[in-house]
Amino acid sequence: MIKIQILPNGSVFFDQVEDSFYQILCSIREPVESGDPLVESRLFPQPSEDVEEGDLLDDWKSLVEPDLHDTFLAARECVAADLRSAQRNPDGSLHFTIPRSHIDLWLSALNQARLALAEIHQFTDADLSRAPRDLDDPKEFALIRMSIYGSLQEWLVAVVG
Repeated sequence: MIKIQILPNGSVFFDQVEDSFYQILCSIREPVESGDPLVESRLFPQPSEDVEEGDLLDDWKSLVEPDLHDTFLAARECVAADLRSAQRNPDGSLHFTIPRSHIDLWLSALNQARLALAEIHQFTDADLSRAPRDLDDPKEFALIRMSIYGSLQEWLVAVVG
């Protein structure tokens, strides 16, 4: 059972983390960095569908989108670094800390992963409202990942608020 503690400085300490949960957290980058065009269009939507807005679209592509890419990447890299800092407990479980200053970056990376998984697997509202059925099915496992990421997001938002 994972133990979570809010430290006096506002950081969040995770202890007794099992390898399976840790691996799910470590896979946050995978769907976002999949190269899937659906993910790209979901994370970086055009500001307008109107082709007559050529200047706006060009400015968006050259001025706004690169900063969004950098910001999103920085969030994923921060999460990866925090997870790399995990250490083994004598019982084989892991522990790590999310510094208070990294919580917003974690929220961003978790949201990116959830959006990417939803696009890659084309989840419907019905999919998102049911329990996963077959853990060996990649789509069903993605549903578990989305649930874990969403729960962690909710919890971190509660901690920040």
